[in-house]
Amino acid sequence: MTHIVPLHAIVIADGTRTTVSVTGELDIDTAPELRQALDAALSDGATRIEVDFSGVEFCDCSGLSVLIQARRRSREQGCAFRIVEVRSPLVRRLFLTTGTLATLTGSATG
Repeated sequence: MTHIVPLHAIVIADGTRTTVSVTGELDIDTAPELRQALDAALSDGATRIEVDFSGVEFCDCSGLSVLIQARRRSREQGCAFRIVEVRSPLVRRLFLTTGTLATLTGSATG
């Protein structure tokens, strides 16, 4: 029996900075929830969005695609976008393997 950890994404707006706090597993089934939260953050007029990944245990290519698309839309709107607190070795490995760690976190080490 597989244990599935649901995804939760909470948007916290603080002036021009918005934090999207994400917990759980990010995959093809849960990526739409993250997309919705990131769309909400982008529509709030923030100039900086930080996605807190400290509670994300797993991320597949569907989740990675949502993050890359959100980063692109953010940049088009003149909004800074980065992922902070990547703690999961699985998530870090995905970012390293795909060459997206520095792009998404702003750092070569995450």
